Amino acid sequence: MTSTVLRTLCGVLCSAIVAAALPAGAAIPGVEFEADVPLVIADGMPCVGARIGGGPVLLFGIDTGDVTSVVDAKVAKSAGLVQTPIPPPTPPGYVMAAVPELHIGGLTLEHRNELVLDFATNQMPPTLAGTLAYTAFKDRILQIDYATHRVRISRVLTAPVEIPGPADHFSLITFGAKGPPIVVAQGFEIDGKPVTAQVDSMYTGSLLIYGASIDKLGMGDAAKAAKGEFFPYTDGGVTMKGTAAGVESFHGLALGVGEATVYFPTPGVHEPDGLFDATVGLKLLKDAVLTLDFHDGTISVQRPAPQASALPSSDMANDQRTWTHRAW
Repeated sequence: MTSTVLRTLCGVLCSAIVAAALPAGAAIPGVEFEADVPLVIADGMPCVGARIGGGPVLLFGIDTGDVTSVVDAKVAKSAGLVQTPIPPPTPPGYVMAAVPELHIGGLTLEHRNELVLDFATNQMPPTLAGTLAYTAFKDRILQIDYATHRVRISRVLTAPVEIPGPADHFSLITFGAKGPPIVVAQGFEIDGKPVTAQVDSMYTGSLLIYGASIDKLGMGDAAKAAKGEFFPYTDGGVTMKGTAAGVESFHGLALGVGEATVYFPTPGVHEPDGLFDATVGLKLLKDAVLTLDFHDGTISVQRPAPQASALPSSDMANDQRTWTHRAW
């Protein structure tokens, strides 16, 4: 009896200490984060430092818009990863690399397989060693805190938890009739109208409204007035049309304040065949805390009160120039 009580009290105290250490809006009651590491923005994308086995720290992008994690061919070779060809119907030449251990802060992801790509010839950001798709966070909570420049990843959850609001649900919906399942959330809005949106952390724009939803959302005139802007790492490099937006929000919480832009597709942009309305990217979330619970399928977007960055100056220096090919 005594040992059970002590264990319970210890658990409560530990949870309280962890919660007290996090900024307001980031803590989740009963959830322990195994990783709480600096958020590095490289090539406009959210990234973390990670080590393959006992190797050097490399920069991995967080890609909530894809089902498959990837690793650069140079990195896979340097790390001595075992590579295996992917059988048909995948076209010849594609291989998967077995990653025994990937360390992110105090978190270890074990026995992962990643697609091997030559980043130099596949229009991938040159500063990255690889990416972590949403599948890397199965049954965990991923929190990208753009406000205080932190990334937090929980332990594997075994029971439902309540994430802080405003919150809603997300589903895994295929990108088009034949595309892979991706994270599509409810709760986003444009001028108060509900928008179902893919959450793509490696899309560097704000709210992209797809063709099938332009008229439904009353955006016809805005689409005609929009002007071209090039996105080098979306769909292999495409131009989208952008214009000043009204109010882009999540359950009434205004987002992208001071830089609200709405984008529309051009013929080079892949579209989801009307299965959802939009894609949400980094510009919309730049001062927010994005929480994705991959155990319960819930999403939270918060905007904490402005405060000084939680990063020490040495971490603030970890910008794109610091990371370029540093460990290759």
